[in-house]
Amino acid sequence: MIIVFPTMKEDGLSAKRGAHFGRANFYTVVNVEENIVKKITIHKNPGHVTGACADAVTNIQSLGADALIVSGIGGEPLKKFLAVGIDVYFDDKNEVLEDSLRAFLAGNVAKIDPNHTCSHH
Repeated sequence: MIIVFPTMKEDGLSAKRGAHFGRANFYTVVNVEENIVKKITIHKNPGHVTGACADAVTNIQSLGADALIVSGIGGEPLKKFLAVGIDVYFDDKNEVLEDSLRAFLAGNVAKIDPNHTCSHH
């Protein structure tokens, strides 16, 4: 499974997660097999134009993402991620990627409820 975390710096597992997935400086990509981290890669966010974040969805899809873990997302980008087969999970409790990953692997991070999306999108 390939999990994408929006992050602010190139700090690997100790990176602070970005609050807004499309505006994060980097996407930290974690490849997990049988709950074991196999590979971590970091990609600079190429940016996106506002308006349903279509570019951001394409950017994250190009990384091979199966899942995206965010602390917030708009309704339109959520629909677009779901349409391309990327599951979106909501974690607003863990600021550091490693903590969020642990919570996710333990089954403590749920898929985002569309009622909890940001209204500014």
